[in-house]
This record gives sequence, structure tokens and C-alpha cells, in this order.
Amino acid sequence: MNRKGQALVEFVLILPVLILILFAIIDFGLIMSKKNELENMSVDIVTLFKNGKSIEEIDRMYSDVSIDIEDNNNYAKIKISKDMNIMTPGLNLILGNPYKISIERNVPNET
Repeated sequence: MNRKGQALVEFVLILPVLILILFAIIDFGLIMSKKNELENMSVDIVTLFKNGKSIEEIDRMYSDVSIDIEDNNNYAKIKISKDMNIMTPGLNLILGNPYKISIERNVPNET
């Protein structure tokens, strides 16, 4: 009985699962990194909005993300989103490809 051959077959059977898990961990890390980037960007966008910049000016400054501002009477709702491509083969079927990362901020209108 050849133990080396048995170990090789077991390794070849497990390797694709390990690679998928590794790529899924990388994808989730990238998603969390992009979400953190959007959180940091939201601070700047809220500051610009409070200082009286128009929505068009803010859109031009941050052209790589999608910014939607709903201005109500008391609050302005700022939604920032960005699409990210998922590289893990099974994960892109679960999360969708591209995966939309978005955050929302409610900013009180000063009157």
C-alpha cells in the first residue's frame, strides 16, 4: 500500500476548497476595506455639504463613487455607494457581481 500516493490524492481533492476559502477571505477583506474607505470619504462629503457646496460640485470632486443626496426639511440623507467586482467563483453567485457597497449618513439641516 502506497501512503505517498494516498496523501497526494487527498491533497489534490482538498486543494480547490482551500483555494476558494483563501479567495473568499481576500474578497471579504477587500469589501471591508472599501467600506472603510467610503466611511472616511463620507466625513469629507458631509463637511462639504454643510459648508454649502452644491450636489453637482460634490459629484465632480468624487467622481469614482455614486453620491445621492435627499434634502428634506429637517435632515439631508446622503448615500454613497461604489461597485466592486468579486473574484471568488462561488462567492460572486451568492453576493452578486458587481457587489454594491453603500453607506448612508443623516445630516441635520441648519436653519
